Amino acid sequence: MSFLGIDLGTGSLKVAIVDEDGHEQAAASVAYALETPHAGWAETSVQTWWRALCEAAARLPESLRRGVKAVGLSGQMHGVVLIDEAGNAVRPAMLWPDTRARTLLDAWPDPQPNPVAPGMAGPLLRWIVLHEPESARRTRWALQPKDWLRVALGGAVAT
Repeated sequence: MSFLGIDLGTGSLKVAIVDEDGHEQAAASVAYALETPHAGWAETSVQTWWRALCEAAARLPESLRRGVKAVGLSGQMHGVVLIDEAGNAVRPAMLWPDTRARTLLDAWPDPQPNPVAPGMAGPLLRWIVLHEPESARRTRWALQPKDWLRVALGGAVAT
């Protein structure tokens, strides 16, 4: 019995197959670039992540892939992927290094036990509502990147 681990990072996607004792049997990764269409923006197309997953998984030996019994996901903590009712991305994913919402942080006044940063979901969603109302209107769910990947793999919308 073996398990597939998928780590959706900011600049690469990594996969590994481990046995039931936790010993790595095979691993692969695919790097991709962060998109910065404007100063301070940090985005990635979800299709970039999907292609990276397919490419990385294809690099794992087929014999090991056939033995996978469960999949575990990890990934970058902050960021927002907006999807519609059908599960399609509304726009490119907005990632944790994004600073476009810096001027909107007044909605989270001090003191805060855990300070809010511009690349967190709250500020990014506030920016979307103010600057891309059509994207906000089309959105059914706002997910973190790894949660989008789980949905794309046929999983439930959850975090």
